[in-house]
Amino acid sequence: MTKSSVLLAFALIAPLIGVGVLRLAWAGPRRSVGANAAGWALMLGGALAGGMAHGAWGVSISALMGMAAAFLVLAWAAVASPPSKARASNRRVGLIPQKGEPLRLAGRALTFVLVAVVAAIVAVGLAVTTRGVAGKAGVGAADATVLAYFVLPIVWSLIAFVLLMQESRRRQAIVLGVASLPILALGLVA
Repeated sequence: MTKSSVLLAFALIAPLIGVGVLRLAWAGPRRSVGANAAGWALMLGGALAGGMAHGAWGVSISALMGMAAAFLVLAWAAVASPPSKARASNRRVGLIPQKGEPLRLAGRALTFVLVAVVAAIVAVGLAVTTRGVAGKAGVGAADATVLAYFVLPIVWSLIAFVLLMQESRRRQAIVLGVASLPILALGLVA
């Protein structure tokens, strides 16, 4: 057996065991921190082993094994668990206003503009800055461009998530300001 095949075998088995350990860690009345850490470490170890064995393909195969195991565990829990005796919540999340409440269209439109437009502009700025810094670091032009394309959707989704979790416009402005700081700091380098 070659080193590559041993690493690939570990990359396939570790996520399966990791999901099982996580299921056990979360099954008790309180989550076990040690078992939780061990489960995630197995998942990370499998991804690293897959990457060392076969690069991106190995990481993908390891991730697929983990997702398949999680799907099976969740499907079994959904089928085997007894129905709850508790009534479903009748709470509303405030998506649509109740009768007599104002529509707050201006506030909703501002939230859309902040999340869809301003956060996208910040994410593009971070992606361009990342490309510039990567180019200065000696990364090839094609690799730096791909890195920027990789950074853009991830950063945009993270900024959008954090923005939507804030309860005030002031805190949303702080989030956008903090997210923009690397553009200013790294932009001077690039």
